[in-house]
This record gives sequence, structure tokens and C-alpha cells, in this order.
Amino acid sequence: MMPGLRNGFVTTLGALTTWWRARSDVPRRETARVVRVGVPASRPRSNSKMAAHAEEALRTFLSVALDEKRSGPPAEAELAAMKPLLDAGSAALSRLEVQAKYLPRRPSMLPKLLSAMANDSSSMRELAKIISGDPTMLGNLLRVANSAVYRANDKKIDNLERAVTRVGMDGIRSVIATALMHPVLARGTGWFASFPETIWEQTQLAADAAELHAARLERCDGFQARLLALVHGLATNTVFRIVRDEVLKGRADSSKPAVALLLEQWTTPIAQRIAASWDLPPEVQGALAAPPADNLLARSLFFGRLAGSQLLMIRRGRIKEFSARAFVLASDSRRQQIDRLWSRLAVEHLAPAR
Repeated sequence: MMPGLRNGFVTTLGALTTWWRARSDVPRRETARVVRVGVPASRPRSNSKMAAHAEEALRTFLSVALDEKRSGPPAEAELAAMKPLLDAGSAALSRLEVQAKYLPRRPSMLPKLLSAMANDSSSMRELAKIISGDPTMLGNLLRVANSAVYRANDKKIDNLERAVTRVGMDGIRSVIATALMHPVLARGTGWFASFPETIWEQTQLAADAAELHAARLERCDGFQARLLALVHGLATNTVFRIVRDEVLKGRADSSKPAVALLLEQWTTPIAQRIAASWDLPPEVQGALAAPPADNLLARSLFFGRLAGSQLLMIRRGRIKEFSARAFVLASDSRRQQIDRLWSRLAVEHLAPAR
């Protein structure tokens, strides 16, 4: 067995064993709790092994997205060989004029969406009007309304009014936000041609997962968690474009490990720049700079990224569902709650359409 595959199998088996033992220890029912917004319900225990499992899963996904044959951090000798490329990439990414050239523009309707946060009939009508004028948004809303999350019976919804009634304000906001922030992705040729599309597919899955995690587990603003995940995905593709166009300029496969490192190092700073330039809520901007252990939204973003990457890996046939579940559960000490969230995400995004 190849060393990379063997190491991945051992790590996955360890994570799966940890998950199975935890499942047998948790009570069948959980006492309901009332949680104030912004106050952690139950801060997950810090565990270096949990963090290592999650980071390995995210790093493996990035390798797959880059079509890199190897996962795991590079050895010291490899880092030394990559240093000129890493230095050139960091220099380009740190220049404000280069950032300004590549940063995505704020969607013109985003301020209107952010202002329509109150759950009242006038805001609902205004958002429904936005959707009705865009066939893509309408199609996405109908898809959401007929998904396993909202669909209580076999009766399919096929019009705007009934879809709005079923998904409510939260569902409408989610559909509009994702549609507004969808980047224009022109599939290129040559190296990494599919990377932007892969990242955006994972970003949409991450946004769903982060929103669910925030609303159901952290008891904080799910819409803000969705914005966080979307901005993080936009930042990932922005870093990629800067490195590809300003630094590599056609250099091929040998640069993939360096690109992966630059993405790990620079995605969060670029996401902060996007959030600030778009004047997103202070809570969103603050969560990008906060460690997950100290911030509810940051925890939801981390869960969203991890869950989204695993869902996409399953879709692409790169990992089995039980292995992906083990990675997700091994990332957080609140395994019973995380297991329920994962089950819901799996039903929504992996089950065949009815």
C-alpha cells in the first residue's frame, strides 16, 4: 500500500474508533437548554488530536482540489526548496494594489439583503420580489423547498408563494445570499483548471453546514455563519487567482505544494479584507480573526468548512460516508450533537433526489 494511502487509512480508522466509543457512551436523550446569543452553550474541550484529525481532512481536500497526488505537510527539505516561490507568493498577496485588482466586488443587492433581517411581512415580500425576478434564484428556492430538510411529504412545491411559506425568512435569505455571492467562474485550461469550481461547490456545502451548526448547536445567527462560509470560499479562490496569475504564470505541477501552503496561510487575511471592504456586520468580521475555541461563529465556520469538504469528497467518490462522518465527529467533543447535524446534512446533500 502506498505510504500516503496507508497513513490516511490509519488516521481514518483511529478517528472512526474514537467516534464509535463516544457513541456508546452518550445518553439517549439530551437535556434541553436555553442559550443566550453570543454565550457559548457548551464550549467544546480543546484536544490536539481532534484538531489534527480535522486539519488533516481539510488538507486532504485541498490536495484533491489541486489534483495533488500527496497529502500531508511537506518535509523540511521540501519547504526549503519551495521558499523562493512561497516568498514571491506572500509578497504578491501582501500588496494592497494586487489585492484590489482581484478582490470580488460587493454585490449591489447585498446591502438590501442585510437590511431586510427582521422577520416581518414587508421584508418577506421584498425578498420574495427579488427572487421572483431571477429565474436562477427561483429555481434554487424551489430546490431548497423540496429538499429533505423542508419536505414533510411527497407533495412537490412548484411555485414561489408555497415555497416562501415553507422555507420562511431564513430559507429565503440563504438562497439570495448564496446567489448574490456566486462568483463568475470561467473554466480555464491547463493546470488547476477545475479548482475554482471545486472550491465554490465545497463553499456552498460549507455555507449550509455552517448555518445549521450556528442555529442548532451554537444558538447564534445562522445567516451570519452562512456569510462567513461564503466569504471564506470567495477568499480561497481570490488567493488562488493571485498566485496563479501574478506568481506562477503557467508554472506546472511542481508548484502545487507551494500553492496549497499559500492558500492555508493567506485565505483568512484575504477573507478579512473582503469582509471589511463589503462592510459586513462586525460579528462576521470579528469571527474571521477569532480562534474557534473563543467564538461561536468561528466554530460554525470551522465545522462548515470541514463538513463541506467531506460531503464533496463523498460526492467525488474519494471517501466513504462512514469515514467522512468519523473525521467530522472526531473534530468536536460534542459528538452526539455533531452526529445529528451530520445526519441531516447527509440526508440533504447525499441522498438521491426523490
